[in-house]
Amino acid sequence: MRAVVRDWQPRNKITTPLAGIPSYVSSGIIKAVMKSGEKISVAQIDYQEFDEENFQYVISPYWEIIDGLPASVFQGIPGIDMDLRLERYYRVNYIPTFIAERTPSENREDLWEILESVGMDYYDRFEWLLRTTMRAANDNLIVERKRGSQIVEEFAPGMLSVLQYGDKIIVESVEAIGDTAAGFMDGIFTIVINGVDVISQNGQVLVDSATRAAMVPILVTQRMITRREHAASRREGIEEAKKKGKYSGRKPIEVDEKVLRQVNQELKEGLITVEEAMKRTKIGSKSTYYRRVRALE
Repeated sequence: MRAVVRDWQPRNKITTPLAGIPSYVSSGIIKAVMKSGEKISVAQIDYQEFDEENFQYVISPYWEIIDGLPASVFQGIPGIDMDLRLERYYRVNYIPTFIAERTPSENREDLWEILESVGMDYYDRFEWLLRTTMRAANDNLIVERKRGSQIVEEFAPGMLSVLQYGDKIIVESVEAIGDTAAGFMDGIFTIVINGVDVISQNGQVLVDSATRAAMVPILVTQRMITRREHAASRREGIEEAKKKGKYSGRKPIEVDEKVLRQVNQELKEGLITVEEAMKRTKIGSKSTYYRRVRALE
């Protein structure tokens, strides 16, 4: 495993970081989505504004996680030369390929409709990205908003869904992470792929960047094998049900057309958010909601 480069010399204005303190910062976490749906944190991305309309994007890879991922899960960040192994990649007064590929440009005809769909009445392509689960056509990466502060507190099972890179959880013992074998493995997997440190109450470090690097390839491989086994078992069950004439496939979600039309009109007018639209139509995901709207129109 090659060392991370921290003293790289910029080659041009685009890669030379701006000096000074930014007047505005917004941050996200880039995550690789596995075929089974798990999201693995691979980098932090920051958008920073400075005086005189200067701005920069900063991408900071989580190398100890990236190095343990197979190519089927992570193929790199578009526009970034991962072979350089930099601690931080800068794009100054320039829209990175990663951002350009998955956000609407100012010239798009339906721009304001797209912005309104996530409750925005102004153009900010990075903020728009943080409010969606948008992917580019050629990768499996999404961006989720990063909290402004880190969690450092006693572990509770309900924390797993909100943990982010850099958080620290304190446990009486590692057994506290799960009270069943499956629950324990799910908990450890979530903690490791999100870059969370685990510390015992007596101060012993149980999981940190060093141990995480060793655990990632094992846990990710174990999860991929488990999911394949579950998928195979499910297919066998479906085939058996078909033979017995008891399988009819998944039923589509029933949505009242009048309700959907009314809710979608309110969404277009900016009166409600897409989350509220989903709640009122009882649709569980944004992709399903927009698919039903397209079918209706």
